[in-house]
Amino acid sequence: MTHHLLALHFGAQCPWQPWIVDQARRAAEQLGGTVRVADVTQQPDLAARHRLFFPPMTIVDGTICLPSPTPAEELVRIAAEGLAMAPATPTTWGSEARAETVLPLTGDSIADTCHLCIRPDELRGCGAKAVWAVSMAHQVPDGILGFAAYHKGQAVGVVEFLPAPLVPYPLADRASDVAFITCLYSTQDGPDYRGQVLERLVRHLRGTGCRGLQVAAGQRTPYPNGPEAFFRQHGFEMVSEVDQVALREGEETLVLLRRALP
Repeated sequence: MTHHLLALHFGAQCPWQPWIVDQARRAAEQLGGTVRVADVTQQPDLAARHRLFFPPMTIVDGTICLPSPTPAEELVRIAAEGLAMAPATPTTWGSEARAETVLPLTGDSIADTCHLCIRPDELRGCGAKAVWAVSMAHQVPDGILGFAAYHKGQAVGVVEFLPAPLVPYPLADRASDVAFITCLYSTQDGPDYRGQVLERLVRHLRGTGCRGLQVAAGQRTPYPNGPEAFFRQHGFEMVSEVDQVALREGEETLVLLRRALP
């Protein structure tokens, strides 16, 4: 059997992208298989075909969807043996906290937040993301791409968004006055600042005349955002279940949620 790996990404939105592409190529070489790397920015049909709501994602043999950064050796094992997983264990977070400062996220400041999700020895993607963010900021009112919470001068929480028409995923509503959260994260080993940056984003969007905010979330885990219960606590409602994906924590169900912004 010839194995095929597909690495999907949305520009440089996720700083893990270069590392994930490298691992997919290494795995394909070890397997004697093939690999395709595809940017869905101008290929919404490809994103829809694979139910992609966040990048990056590695798909093994067209069926196993892996959003977690997965080493080449693990990709080789999965391709050879398949994958049987128990449901993901619910993820716990620290107590909700308020940072000293919340500032707009722009192309110039987005690199401040890379350390929240990527290892210090894998910062290659941060520069690419900063360049990508500058280009996206030109297409967003006021150049604001989200908000970051700072404590003692360091970013401790971040929310990123884009207007729905700029997002290539198969969203339920792609109107120009609807937004989509592309990333929401905080320091998982400390206080939780996600609620503070999310509510700041909601206030900002209301001021721009936005009427709705969408997000893809895990039911039990914070990948790609979440868990679902967190968003329900902040006024979001279920739109639909999206897909099943394989995380390091186990098999997870992705859901699409929406909050009205009257």
